[in-house]
Amino acid sequence: MLQVSIKKGKEKRIKGFHPWIYKNDILSYSRRPRPGELCIVRDYRGAFLAKGYINPDSYIAIRLLTFRKEEEIDYSFFVRRISEALAYRKEIVPENCTAFRLIHSEADYLPGLIVDYYDGYLVVQVTTLGMEILKETVVRALVEVVKPKGIYEKSTVQTRELEGLPLVEQPLYGDIPEKVVILENGIKFNVQIVGGQKTGYFLDQRENKLLFAKEFVDEGDRVLDAFCHLGGFGIHAAVIGKAGEVVALDSSQLALDLARENAELNGVADRFKFVKGDAFKLLKSMAERGEKFDSIVIDPPAFAKSRKVVEQAKRGYKELFLRGLKMLKPGGKIVVCSCSHHITPPILEEILTSAAFDTRTPLKVLYTTYQAKDHPFVLQIPESRYLKCIFARRFPWEIK
Repeated sequence: MLQVSIKKGKEKRIKGFHPWIYKNDILSYSRRPRPGELCIVRDYRGAFLAKGYINPDSYIAIRLLTFRKEEEIDYSFFVRRISEALAYRKEIVPENCTAFRLIHSEADYLPGLIVDYYDGYLVVQVTTLGMEILKETVVRALVEVVKPKGIYEKSTVQTRELEGLPLVEQPLYGDIPEKVVILENGIKFNVQIVGGQKTGYFLDQRENKLLFAKEFVDEGDRVLDAFCHLGGFGIHAAVIGKAGEVVALDSSQLALDLARENAELNGVADRFKFVKGDAFKLLKSMAERGEKFDSIVIDPPAFAKSRKVVEQAKRGYKELFLRGLKMLKPGGKIVVCSCSHHITPPILEEILTSAAFDTRTPLKVLYTTYQAKDHPFVLQIPESRYLKCIFARRFPWEIK
């Protein structure tokens, strides 16, 4: 197996269980590396540190799989890792949920691999060359451990191109339906597996949606669900919170059609108003018309996909939050979210503070939350805490 030595001082991070080795950390190779192959990592003196796979042309050159010298990276390894991940999900996913994130990349020490479970079906996303080479072994291990009805690959993220890989969407095992109905917090959702966004559904907001419906929506409330996707927040508000009316906005007709189907599945379609269009323009026109809401959630897609655009993204978030705050009734509740890992919790708080100041909206923050527990973040990788939500309530004062 390829031996890789890293520079003096760089071993401290690896001994702290950081799962990445950067290109500039590497001191030498035992031979010329083959992109994607397995390797053993040693410190500058030759002492064992870890095993992983390498892509020497990538900024993150080595992604680590194990820190145990005796652990071989073979079929049994993947059976163990997947079994550990499944056991953890069985502990923390409620019984009234039939969908969850099974494998969360580095957080399960399977870097480059995402696996979501949808009521017996698995959707796999492979993002690195090393995991692509191991994919056949991974699929066999998933079949043994999970015994799914089918496995579908949706490796359509742009980061694959950085690894020299094409975008791929294809069945890998069994028969795959175009859609599957799941339960999330006891609520039915029709998920588009084939052709839908990401792996089909955003499972990382499960706990936040339940918190919103239980504590931020009262019976009869008028609720705004901006960037509604499949209607997650809004349908939770209608079913659990017993909202009187939900206005759901999205730019995707496919998402709105599925959201309408989901509202019908749960018998709350008569309380929904679905609006297609650009949320920036829609929120602006709604605010100008004087529309008001008891509860608002603003959960946009990632605006800051690189550090270069953080300032631009901050302006975008602020504009959305401004529009939302202008429509929030005194005593009303608002949830603002960012899934951009470059927008850190302090930055998100800064943006909301600025929007509240400009709109003269007195707010108290009740919760700051992150992604669901089946999407754990890696302590050594701050950017893995990508999802942030602020739950705030407006004081019941009218400010003239």
